[in-house]
Amino acid sequence: MKDPIIFVEHLYKRYSGGEWIFENASFSVSSGDFLFLLGSSGSGKTTLIKIISGQESFDGGTVLVAGKNLRKLYPSRIHTWRRHIGIVFQDFRLLMDLTVEDNISLPLIIMGFSKEEIKVRVMAVLRLVNLEEKRRVRCRFLSGGERQLVSIGRAIVHSPILILADEPTGNLDDEHAKRVLKLFSAFHRRGQTLIVATHDRRLPLWVEGAKVLMIHEKDLVEIGPTKTGESRL
Repeated sequence: MKDPIIFVEHLYKRYSGGEWIFENASFSVSSGDFLFLLGSSGSGKTTLIKIISGQESFDGGTVLVAGKNLRKLYPSRIHTWRRHIGIVFQDFRLLMDLTVEDNISLPLIIMGFSKEEIKVRVMAVLRLVNLEEKRRVRCRFLSGGERQLVSIGRAIVHSPILILADEPTGNLDDEHAKRVLKLFSAFHRRGQTLIVATHDRRLPLWVEGAKVLMIHEKDLVEIGPTKTGESRL
């Protein structure tokens, strides 16, 4: 059995107004898993992604991610630790006046990679997301699907061991959504661990063998993995 890259036990989290989002919720994710986190709007998907990535605190329980106990991780160390994670956002969060390659380069610049290493990594990612011909185009001139591909490229360029995607297909049509999931499936085959948060119950059916975790009544219930023959990619 693979070691868990994420281990959550007896998680409690409440809104500032006092209502509980999670009560005594527990789950684990093994290294190399492809997991869909299903839940309706407002159920806590984004909150859980933020907790796992160290962007948001929690009220009780244990959260271990990539070998670190997040409750014991000093704030001064959180940014360094987060370099092990790649995050894909629904709203892209790109710098629209910068080019495709400049946006993808940003994490590497922040991490202090050399110019030579940045060039090699960015070109490899551009080939992977099929945006080589648009590498010098400013992101404001891209379609929504292309912007999401840039966002994915930026999230993976530093070779994270864990990729978190929060509603990555929420603003895309089916064609572009399937293209995004094909990319995620390729990352999974390379051994990376993925968690994709979504309200769309169709998405797990497009990725054969993916595990499914549903947010239900402030708890987390595993209902997967998807069966052979359900895949649509």
